[in-house]
Amino acid sequence: MVRTQIQLDDVAYRLVKARAHSENRSMASVIRDAVDAYVAVPEKRVKSLSELSFVASGRSDPNDKRSGSIHHDDIFVESILE
Repeated sequence: MVRTQIQLDDVAYRLVKARAHSENRSMASVIRDAVDAYVAVPEKRVKSLSELSFVASGRSDPNDKRSGSIHHDDIFVESILE
């Protein structure tokens, strides 16, 4: 961890202090969580059903790696990571 110093206006200071007190945490911990949330890379979200290429219906071929009813977990993970 790198030690740093920040300046807050009175309102922000009181709000962070109140949150830290109500959650029985340090102000530094509350601020770290806020910074983490601000700079975090958003997770990829599925926007529509058409993006769910792993959805399948009908008969399944156990040798077909794209068979949704058999390999659904693997296909789902692949679709999220793409």
